[in-house]
Amino acid sequence: MSWRLSTRRTCVSNKGLRRKRRTSRGGSMEIRTFDQLLEEAKKRGRKKLAVAFPEEVSLHAALLAHEAGIAAPVLVGVPDKIRELLVQAGADPDAFEIEEAGSPAEACAVAVALARDDKVDVILKGGAQTAQMLHAVLDKENGIRVSKVLSECSLYEDTRVRHSLLAVVDGGILIAPTLEEKVEAIRNTVNVYHKLGYENPKVAVLAAVETVTDKMPCTEDAAIITRMWERGQIKGCVVDGPLALDNAISERAATIKGLSGPVAGNADILIVPDIEGGNLLGKSMTYFAGFTSAHVTIGARKPVLVPSRADDGRTKLMSVALGIVAYY
Repeated sequence: MSWRLSTRRTCVSNKGLRRKRRTSRGGSMEIRTFDQLLEEAKKRGRKKLAVAFPEEVSLHAALLAHEAGIAAPVLVGVPDKIRELLVQAGADPDAFEIEEAGSPAEACAVAVALARDDKVDVILKGGAQTAQMLHAVLDKENGIRVSKVLSECSLYEDTRVRHSLLAVVDGGILIAPTLEEKVEAIRNTVNVYHKLGYENPKVAVLAAVETVTDKMPCTEDAAIITRMWERGQIKGCVVDGPLALDNAISERAATIKGLSGPVAGNADILIVPDIEGGNLLGKSMTYFAGFTSAHVTIGARKPVLVPSRADDGRTKLMSVALGIVAYY
């Protein structure tokens, strides 16, 4: 696997126009590929990565992160099993820190405790279930939540049309988000995009149609959120909605439907109505389009990575890189 950063980075619009990678007012370059994301993570130095109950794929990701120079793994689980997995992977068990935990739930609790005590910098879910990890993170006495809402930012690398990164929020945590939760999820994700070098990321609040109707409550939420942005209640970004998916990402579709503005056809962040929409959209990008993804949970004291257990090692490696860049 090559970690070399390509120096040829352009963006192709839907009209076929080539444009250079954009630079923010502060001089930082927008990160538009996962290779660039990985290079940016390397600049932060190695971060201690707690892997809660590692299995083959998450251990592979931790070893990749170690090889890439972005992480020092702390493996939390049954020591004998972890050493066996390390040997099978061709790694020296004595070269890695191991913390004992007898079950996936206990491993999540131990990983969160290490993060709370600043003994690790990033948490990666291994063979534990997402609910077990979130239970430990959200625990009122021992958890590490610091913001009003915990939300997931799923980042996808579009290598076919837009040649850029596209976020889907939220396909993993917020089941049926309220208006307030959607607003907080936008703020969480915008903070991530600022760390990625985007001065004013474009946020599309999605629905099935572009018109507001009480038969589709998500269109009403989208209109209210857009109005909140217009009044300055949501800062650091540009917001528009309701927008259907095609109008959010395709300039051609937006033009045909008579939609204009900086977001139409050029969205960086897609806010979906509920977890079903986010989950289906995200997995369509992965399994139909073949996009590589990365996932980070925002709103905790440290980055928490809860990718699907079916995600491959590269997805989890890029999640580690995203967590590092988003927080450090």
